[in-house]
Amino acid sequence: MAAKRSREDTTHSPPDLTTKLSDDAVESSANFAKPLYLVAALWAEQPRPAYSVSMVDAAAAAGGNEPRRARTLAQLAGAEQGMSFVAAHSTHGSWIVGVGGLQGGAIIYDPSTQRTLQAPDISYPKHEPVLISHRGKVYAISRSPKVNRNLGSDFEPWFESLNFNKVVPCIYHNGCPSWKRLPSPPFFPCFLSPKDFRNPPEITVSSYAAFGSHILLSLEQQGTGTYAFHVGKKTWEKVCDQSLPFVGQAIPLGGSLFACHVKSNNVAAAATSVFHMSIKVFTPSSGKPTTNLSIQEFPVVSAEGFLWPLFCPLGKGSFCSIRWGGSSHQSRKAKYLKDSQISSKAKRSPQVILTTFQVVNTEDILAACQTESTKAKDLHVAVQVKQQNQTYKFRSKNRLVVSDMPVVAAMSISRDREHTDEGTTETWRGYR
Repeated sequence: MAAKRSREDTTHSPPDLTTKLSDDAVESSANFAKPLYLVAALWAEQPRPAYSVSMVDAAAAAGGNEPRRARTLAQLAGAEQGMSFVAAHSTHGSWIVGVGGLQGGAIIYDPSTQRTLQAPDISYPKHEPVLISHRGKVYAISRSPKVNRNLGSDFEPWFESLNFNKVVPCIYHNGCPSWKRLPSPPFFPCFLSPKDFRNPPEITVSSYAAFGSHILLSLEQQGTGTYAFHVGKKTWEKVCDQSLPFVGQAIPLGGSLFACHVKSNNVAAAATSVFHMSIKVFTPSSGKPTTNLSIQEFPVVSAEGFLWPLFCPLGKGSFCSIRWGGSSHQSRKAKYLKDSQISSKAKRSPQVILTTFQVVNTEDILAACQTESTKAKDLHVAVQVKQQNQTYKFRSKNRLVVSDMPVVAAMSISRDREHTDEGTTETWRGYR
């Protein structure tokens, strides 16, 4: 395992770890009707930052076709390769949180001050962990848990949480909380026989959602079903014999409605549906109460296909997708080249395509959800959306990594927003 970072600084005043970019004039977030933050991977070697954060205006997609520029706010100092990112919200504010990598580090970026703070390290390094922001806490789950400590990452504990409700968890703040270990999902390799330990099963978390008091989790491997973690009781329970019918994160649209990628054998394109999800507890006259997951699916009618983009909720029944507009055929060739070997063509300003979707028949969907005796697929209710496209160009001397999708996370954070957990999404790594 790689060595931990040194913590020689013991002052209570956090150092400003953010590296601001001089060639990008950063405008105030007040100029953005609904700012959308994009975290992108950089061509960098340690100790240089491995990620940067940029800002675009999600509302601009509905305002015309004039090309716009993504404004690079900062390089995320302390961020290393293998991190995942999520937006955390509490009564104290909203932040972009990065967790993972070979050193098991964590960082906190504050959009209001454009400063990066160092958060407590997780108990054991996790490579691109699943991050879920819910009720003022960030939950980190190993995406592919391992039982061999010598592999360097994703050894136990596989499930941890960091609390943002009482104080911003910066290591230089008084009363800074540490990561709290939580019970592992039952389908993780918690209890193996000596024979299975020598040849442990390979499992990967593929689908997840958070609403109410529960976090839902399913594996890429079939046969395990869906389990729910109760955030209050801190217990796991199987709620469905089938896996979640979507891939990656369920993006909240408000209430019990979520936008999701539908599972498909096509790795290049994907259908999108709106799902209504609810958890119900049944208490029989005799016996133990059982918790069941109810899911109804409504396909989205879109004028264009979904090419495995990032999704991000925008509130009030709307969401957006972020697709990479750069050249992808060079990514496979240049992925492992040194910085000096990257061609000038690959160094040209890359771009992202942001598409906003507004659901226009929410009432019809909710009415169909009330028909419990009929399966949603038999109700013939399709999700009608209005959509607009807007292209944004990145312009920075700090080049993005050349890949099919260098933008690894997208999140909407407004200064006047309520502090909910409905403003973040991350890349599902299986289709990056």
